[in-house]
Amino acid sequence: MNRLGVEPSVTRWTDGEARFLDWTIDGVALRSMVPGPPEQQTPLFLDDDVWREAAVETLRRLLGELPGDFDDGRVALLVCPACGDLGCGAYSVEVVFGDDVVEWRTLGWQTDYEPFDGLAEDGFTGARFERKAYETLLGDLLSNYRA
Repeated sequence: MNRLGVEPSVTRWTDGEARFLDWTIDGVALRSMVPGPPEQQTPLFLDDDVWREAAVETLRRLLGELPGDFDDGRVALLVCPACGDLGCGAYSVEVVFGDDVVEWRTLGWQTDYEPFDGLAEDGFTGARFERKAYETLLGDLLSNYRA
């Protein structure tokens, strides 16, 4: 089983920066497991009240309480830090719930105007999490973002 976590992080670009909680899998930042510059992809957990609703919706999607971000049911994990628009593209994942396990499958790049067509190259392609630990972490994050 893999271990899902979050850690405080910051990304900077020419005219700004974003502070956020970064996904970690077994202690390694998810952003480091996908191609491309990490400053172009962040989770929707930005340290800003404007993004609070987006964080709540993402967590509810990852808990299976809301449908995915995309027509095929996939959930966006990493998005553009400037706008969060799925038209800019996002790394998305299929979330599959078992009795005791939650799986993140087929992580890959996707936009909201084209169907998903492949996996991240040379990167993270999936993980299996103990369901109770997964739901506890996401539930705690959800409570914090709702507060």
